[in-house]
Amino acid sequence: MKNTILTRCEQGVLEGVTNAGVHTFFDIPYASDSGRFKPAGEAARWSGQRDATRPGPVFPQLPGRLDFVMGPVCKGVPQAEDAFRLNVFTPDLDGSLPVVFWIHGGGFMTGGALPCYSGDALARFGRAVVVTMNYRLGVLGNLYMEGVSPGNLSVSDLERALEWVRDNIAGFGGDPNSIVVAGQSAGAWYAQLLAAMPATHEHVKAIAMLSYPGLQPMAPEKAHAGAVRLCESAGLSSGDELATLPVERILHEQGRMLGTVAKFAEVPIVFMPVASESVPADPGVTAQASFGGKPVLIGWTRDETASFFASHPPVLAATEEQALEKFKLEWGVEGASRYASVASGRFDHKPYAALIELSSEKLINEPTRQFASRMAKAGSDVFAYRFDFQSRQQNIGACHCFELPFLFGNFENWADAPMLAQLDEQLTGALSTRFQSHFLNFVESGNPNGRDLPAWVKYNDADDELMYLK
Repeated sequence: MKNTILTRCEQGVLEGVTNAGVHTFFDIPYASDSGRFKPAGEAARWSGQRDATRPGPVFPQLPGRLDFVMGPVCKGVPQAEDAFRLNVFTPDLDGSLPVVFWIHGGGFMTGGALPCYSGDALARFGRAVVVTMNYRLGVLGNLYMEGVSPGNLSVSDLERALEWVRDNIAGFGGDPNSIVVAGQSAGAWYAQLLAAMPATHEHVKAIAMLSYPGLQPMAPEKAHAGAVRLCESAGLSSGDELATLPVERILHEQGRMLGTVAKFAEVPIVFMPVASESVPADPGVTAQASFGGKPVLIGWTRDETASFFASHPPVLAATEEQALEKFKLEWGVEGASRYASVASGRFDHKPYAALIELSSEKLINEPTRQFASRMAKAGSDVFAYRFDFQSRQQNIGACHCFELPFLFGNFENWADAPMLAQLDEQLTGALSTRFQSHFLNFVESGNPNGRDLPAWVKYNDADDELMYLK
């Protein structure tokens, strides 16, 4: 049975909803819209009670590239350029619980505080408060063009959301001095960034990074050139016209541009944060200096890029010659031997399997190991994992995003996800409970180990030891 419940933040009184012991407050403003390509303004205040019983909008976006595996997670969700909102899921308004500050992924172009990221089931354990939020995406969040957009608006949005949580979470039963920043894919990238930035790292107790893409921020010159190409593609005479261009046109041109930069068997990225005074050119190195000594949980799925390429016929049907050429481009004279070592892999598609191995290693697996090693050397307790449980969807294995419903324990919110079809409920439920237990132990203490759980040893270079979740 659902009942309403009240709490207060700095802006006023919020009316949320209680369901089976979890209090949820939806659509809370953490900032306000100051106009396209402008830093967000102060969060609005209100008199009386603000209705926080229903989810709000997300920032404008097209259907996700991974709907093929995740399902249409944004279907039916309203979109708006004024979506500076977050959701809070808490088991105890009067507690002082650690806080999970969840940053969604989506290739820097899609996602938000969506039902698939609902923190209801995690909060129901009674051990943490879960916060999910929106931040600006794609062109609207990361266009960099002098006189038009300063770039890094997605970053400043996350800074504002983190500041709001720090200042207000005590009213939701959270401890503002115990904030764990967690995220997946682009969200893991932003988690690393918040651990590195001078304005934010002191306010973060630990980080949890799922499927971290090892990308550096764009150089300003490259980002500006991309903005110019976008304007030329849209037939604009100047970048100033982007400020009033219908958002549907912006999304359309963004999609076209993504197609033009795509390379065979590689995941294209456009409009991500830019190196600046606040965003370091190498966040991983900066995090080693600024965040070293604080706990890190980090990992990847066994078949990361299968999510992107199982629906892409040219990669799925790649010939041995094409795969070998890709390996030689990456490894030179070692390419043929490296190909031979992985070509007999999974999926019964040897060239496809090898390309999944190569692209996953390049984009996520090896950068994750490097970051884990760097933080361990800086004195952090680092706990690394690989998620090996397989989907029954053809050609995707343990793919990018597959671990998310296991972590959140909200499989009912993923009803249209092909990657979850026909799975054994008992096996998935048991793995989900184990993953959640490890995660919540880490959130509480910086260590995922606990009674009745397999021992999880700390990561080090010499052993490269991982926890295998399967």
